[in-house]
Amino acid sequence: MVFKQNRFLTLMLALGVIGAAWALSQRYKVETNNRAVEIAIDYAETVKLAGASGLTVEETLMRLKKAGASSLAVQETTVADLAASGSVQIGRPGQYDSQTVILGLSHKMIDALSSTGLDIEMINPGGASGTAAIVRTKAQPDYVLSLPVGLPEQAVSAASTVGMPVVARLISYPDQDKDDIERSAALLAQNGIRKVIFAGDEVLGFRGGIDEVAEVFKKHNIIYGSVEFARQKGDGRLSAKMLPNMIRVHSITAAEMGGLDQPTAVERFEKAAKERNIRLIYVRMFDFGDPDSLEKNADYITSIASNLESEGMGAKPARIFDDPSVPIPAVILMAVGAAGGAILLILSLVRLKASLVWFGFAFLAVIFASLAASGIPIGLKLVAFSTAIIFPSLAVLHAASNTPNTPDNKPIRSNLWNAIVRFTGVVIITGAGGLIVAGLLSKLEFMLRIDQFSGVKMAHLIPIVAAAFMLASGIGWGSGTWNEQKERVVSAAKRLAEQPVLFWQAALAFILIGMVGILLARSGNEPGVGVSGLELKIRAMLDTLLVVRPRTKEFLIGHPAMFLGITAALGGRRNLAAVLLVVGTIGEVSLLNTFCHIHTPIAISVLRSIIGAALGLAIGVILLIIFSRPAGDAGHKRASKDSGRKQVGVQK
Repeated sequence: MVFKQNRFLTLMLALGVIGAAWALSQRYKVETNNRAVEIAIDYAETVKLAGASGLTVEETLMRLKKAGASSLAVQETTVADLAASGSVQIGRPGQYDSQTVILGLSHKMIDALSSTGLDIEMINPGGASGTAAIVRTKAQPDYVLSLPVGLPEQAVSAASTVGMPVVARLISYPDQDKDDIERSAALLAQNGIRKVIFAGDEVLGFRGGIDEVAEVFKKHNIIYGSVEFARQKGDGRLSAKMLPNMIRVHSITAAEMGGLDQPTAVERFEKAAKERNIRLIYVRMFDFGDPDSLEKNADYITSIASNLESEGMGAKPARIFDDPSVPIPAVILMAVGAAGGAILLILSLVRLKASLVWFGFAFLAVIFASLAASGIPIGLKLVAFSTAIIFPSLAVLHAASNTPNTPDNKPIRSNLWNAIVRFTGVVIITGAGGLIVAGLLSKLEFMLRIDQFSGVKMAHLIPIVAAAFMLASGIGWGSGTWNEQKERVVSAAKRLAEQPVLFWQAALAFILIGMVGILLARSGNEPGVGVSGLELKIRAMLDTLLVVRPRTKEFLIGHPAMFLGITAALGGRRNLAAVLLVVGTIGEVSLLNTFCHIHTPIAISVLRSIIGAALGLAIGVILLIIFSRPAGDAGHKRASKDSGRKQVGVQK
């Protein structure tokens, strides 16, 4: 085995895992110290509930607060909203020439409108005589209608009365400058508002002012809530600029709510908080149409809060995450471990002189350590991507190496224990790579999904293609000199070129290519292929039965195939083993990819991987027992049948 023969490199790999454990312990502390999840309810929907229930808004808020709601999300009012409600009038009366006139604004609204940068002139201040204020501006009416005039005063007042903090849903508008943003932030601070979510399809400052927005918001200690899946323009850049004053938000849109039942919505919020570091959930209501709607929605919120509590996450105001601050020595250890894994991969294929091995290791260790220790995201991602290629490939070679090249004519089940041990080694090797990737990327921007592991599809494809090439060419079954391995590749290519392609071989190749294509289409941050109804049912069942649901392609396909491939390889059945091991590589790349999702808490990733491997091994063992009945049993049964026939013949 390459690990026993190269103990120093194996030690370096082990040091890499120790460095990863060191880094991940820092991340684990950060994740476990921040378990508060804020439940925000929508003000406009609360008003509807109050109307349906015959209660005041304050009484409705108090009931929902007792149910578990943490805060009230309030959207800014626009001039168009005021005009639609009849609160203000907008037009161009002849006596004011061609200028736009707004009648009926309060002084707070005028202050908010001024903070947008709109140049306005007071015509009638109103107030003392009971008349409303009148202002005019040179801006066009359509532009004026789109501008915000601050949060509804009655909403802020109601929230204050019941002791609920307000989450401001701000509206982006064009042509804002730093002074405008400063005035808006100051108004929020005056009302004690610290959390902001943007309404619409873009964030404030998207058109050239994001740096100013971030600077002013951080000055006023405002926390930005980034809504996952919302695709708001400018969100990524603002999130990066706002660190560490940023939290992740999950919401179910009003359109989606129409197709969901309450248990599904509750489960969705729970999984978002548990598995994706979501710390604010924006809850929309289910029912508004009957007198019991308030109680129904209160029970809905209670269910969300109870589920969060059962997972050790309190329904409390959200807090920002601390940076894990991974020590540089840990980063260097991980880089050295990745370099050790790379050289072990090469030695699994080709025997090299000791001097070349030492030089290659030192060179790679210096390169990887320099890239990782720089702290630059691209450097960390390059080392992480290399690790994601190296370790699944090394695991497959461990599965295939030093196995007999001819069938041993023993029952396949005779290799059961050795196959279990070797399969465990395969999972440990891949898991070691996963831990190193997770440790390298344990930075706040990756935890909050502002930045992500790059090259997901290639990290899936390359190990599978490499496994197919190494096993088909013969170089993956054991190391040799450069000339020996080159001869094996040439010989295999000649044999392949001379042999006709049979129908079953073409069909098998088509199936394998299709499986890899589906795998790639479903990988990455934006999968191109959805999930079937059957798989959704399996997922729901596993979510109910298990602490963490493992990945389907691991425990149903990859891991069983890897175990069966190892069993076939140990029995000398290389043709069958090669196909199964290539399919099994799907499980290994999926296992490692689990650790590339840094926004998932590390404890969840570890549990998911262990459960997936254990289930996959169990399925593989069951399949082996079912389909590999010992030849002796079958022969004994045939002999018994023949004997029975002879006895019947004698009787006749």
